[in-house]
Amino acid sequence: MTDPAPEEDTAAPWPGSRRRKIRPSAEWHAWDLGRWWHPTFTVAILAMIMLALISGPERWRWVTATLMAAVLLVYFVFARPTFSTGNDLPGHRQALGLMLLFLLPTLPAIVLNPTLMVSLVVIAPVFFMTVGSTYAVPALAVLLLFPALLGGLSGHRDWGSVGITLLANGAILGYALWFSGWIERIIYQSAERFILIEQLSSSRREAARLSEQAGAMAERERLARELHDTLAQGFTSIITLTQAVESELDTDPATARRHLALTRETAAENLAEARAMVAARRAVTVEGDDLDGAISRIGERLGRELGIEVIATVTGSPEELSNDLRVCLLRTAQEALANVRKHAGAASARVTLAYTDVGVLLTVADDGAGFDVSRPSDGNGLANMRHRAEEVGGTLDLDSAPGRGTTIRLTIPRDEAEE
Repeated sequence: MTDPAPEEDTAAPWPGSRRRKIRPSAEWHAWDLGRWWHPTFTVAILAMIMLALISGPERWRWVTATLMAAVLLVYFVFARPTFSTGNDLPGHRQALGLMLLFLLPTLPAIVLNPTLMVSLVVIAPVFFMTVGSTYAVPALAVLLLFPALLGGLSGHRDWGSVGITLLANGAILGYALWFSGWIERIIYQSAERFILIEQLSSSRREAARLSEQAGAMAERERLARELHDTLAQGFTSIITLTQAVESELDTDPATARRHLALTRETAAENLAEARAMVAARRAVTVEGDDLDGAISRIGERLGRELGIEVIATVTGSPEELSNDLRVCLLRTAQEALANVRKHAGAASARVTLAYTDVGVLLTVADDGAGFDVSRPSDGNGLANMRHRAEEVGGTLDLDSAPGRGTTIRLTIPRDEAEE
């Protein structure tokens, strides 16, 4: 069966007060004794019917046997449905009614044939399982105490024997009251723990889902930056070169051929970058060549593409950097030079990679138009550069003003560079 979601009301200190309800679930339902309980109860009551037919006053044997058969009928018609793990214990009226239905045949049968008191071995557990100790203990008290009192009042038993019976059965009732309350508290604490475990498991599944979703989003953002800083810039360069070739084919074939060669070179590098992202997710340019050479090459290509002077220099003693740092430095240089091509209108640019005592410093400066750094940027280039710098523990500084060029500085402290 499919159980509803757990519901909890902890207004009362323990379940016997009837004010505390926890929606059970098949996984923890402590009263579920398994599929063998119903056959066991049936066989036990059938045995009581046979016992009633062979013991006790002969004139009452068929009566007591019929009464025990009625107990079996009450069990299957009224008690068994309450064993459903999707139901709470019956309310006040239902519980009282169920106990009365059990007492009506059981009490006369025990009064007429005290031997049938042994039937409480299976009847008493049903009381506790169906209505809880609040109603089960009083019903059990009636079955244990009333026959002895009736025997004393009717003169069939001496009061000394009645007193001993009442004392023994009273001790049993006290023990049943204490033990059943203890067991019920354990059951409800186990239920609460089950609910907490279910909530914890659900929270863990949700956390795993959110973590996976966040990881996917982070990966998409990373790929978006890679595409923007590599393929998108390459395609922009190809478009620019193609437009130049179209205007030069008839007037300057030599320059057109040079631009065609640059187009082919840029397309080949874009293809290599795309294959690297799919296969290995790494920058082929950095892996296949040293960082200094890669920066020099992209500077030289931009100079040939725009026909301007681009000087790339390396100062200090080159160090062995991690691939993440090399990718960050290279992509920052690429993006900065791409901005020179798209926006600066510069006559010259300089790229400097400096290995210093305090870390690695990349500087890209141009003498172009510049811009107002206080105004928000519409593109993704500066945001990507800042994000890359933060990822490797570096800082990105931007210095620009209208009419006096732009300078971008990426600083990676030595502690980060040495990791």
